[in-house]
Amino acid sequence: MKKKIGNLKRKAIIGSSLSLSALLFACGGTGDVASDSPYATVTGTVSSASSSAGTLSTTGIDIGKVKFQFIAAVAVDNGKLVYTADDIDSNGNFNLKLKEGLEYAFILFDISKKPKLIVKDSNGNTIKINGDGSVDIQLIDEDNDGIPDKASINISGSVNLNNNPSYEDNDKDNYPDNMETVNTGGTPNPDYDEDGDGYFDGVEDNDNDSYLDGHEDSNKNGIPDVYEDDDNDGLPNYLDDEDGDGYPDHIDDDDSDYYKYEMKGNVSNITKDTTNNKFYFTFTYNNKDYTVNVTKDTVCEINDVYYSGTDCIDHLNDGDYIELKTKDDINNATEITAVKFEKEDENYDDHDDKDSYKFEVYGIIDNVDPTNKSFEFTWNGTKFNVSISDTTKCEIEMNGYEKYYMGVDCLNNIQNNTCIELKTSDDIYNGNITDITAVEFETSDDCGVSGSSY
Repeated sequence: MKKKIGNLKRKAIIGSSLSLSALLFACGGTGDVASDSPYATVTGTVSSASSSAGTLSTTGIDIGKVKFQFIAAVAVDNGKLVYTADDIDSNGNFNLKLKEGLEYAFILFDISKKPKLIVKDSNGNTIKINGDGSVDIQLIDEDNDGIPDKASINISGSVNLNNNPSYEDNDKDNYPDNMETVNTGGTPNPDYDEDGDGYFDGVEDNDNDSYLDGHEDSNKNGIPDVYEDDDNDGLPNYLDDEDGDGYPDHIDDDDSDYYKYEMKGNVSNITKDTTNNKFYFTFTYNNKDYTVNVTKDTVCEINDVYYSGTDCIDHLNDGDYIELKTKDDINNATEITAVKFEKEDENYDDHDDKDSYKFEVYGIIDNVDPTNKSFEFTWNGTKFNVSISDTTKCEIEMNGYEKYYMGVDCLNNIQNNTCIELKTSDDIYNGNITDITAVEFETSDDCGVSGSSY
């Protein structure tokens, strides 16, 4: 379920400024951080070393052809990855809370959360934190192609520059080599990308609450949620694996009751073998190829339109970039079955689907009629006649599992007197409308909560 504020349903706006004070995020540590813990505040700026200081905006700073929006400081502490991140504000400023005594690599990310540059100058490639200080970064475009490729670093306070070969970037992916091998979380993914979605965890907002995941502090004790270690097992809560299935609880608790893996990668070799009723494609993730079978139960979301079964593969093209969800173990198999996939590209915002529907409301479903593809829906004291189409999508929870259906299968698998969240393009606030069409619905426990409109 998506996060709600009060009685309104809120959509996160990806790429909006998250002007926050940065807090420590770490893969490791135990207990609470004492009031005299050795954490230092490091402030700084990002700017252009040329006569043009870059174009300022509400979400970061444009320097040449790159809009920088996030900065992360990454270190390895006793074999565990430690990092914190902040957004770069419209003046190029940032603020980080870092652990003293460690050497950090600073990485700049653009507005699409792609790493664009490891901050490094001729004096060193790590920044040693001895206490509070500042790090001012001026970016240089040596080849005049509009893309900064090195930095000049001015430091003050209790920080200094060091050369450390383990922080080099020999594969040129803008991540230090030493952080790419750290894996203490129990997943096949390195600790800088625990969820395996291809993005650095420190600059994501996976729960769409407008806070970077590493900054959240629900109990207001000064420790980010992802750093808490309530059971004192040496791993923060978010890396715990209570059921021992090899997947951290924060992944299990998402929706892995029905699938364990969410991966992003490219599609190729699309095959439609109608003679043998086999439909599959090659999916490349983490430099590994998987044969992905598409079945009648597979659902997909392609540019905000929902399909199922063979219709999904009919809307794929070689070279497409998708997010794929499967319940098969990707460690032990190269042939897997797609539960669901979603077509994306670097600029596609899969959280902003308001073009597909304008209204989201909670109510009770009744008089389910699969034959006529309809049901009755009561919201706010008003009863609506709701029709569905072949592209209507639904998520229905049964026996603790979330399953996906399309069209009439949605009605074949839901019972009367069930609370649902209904999404529609029709103006349900117009008192004269009683007939609407469902774009999507999902079972819910939030009946009585008002919906929101866009």
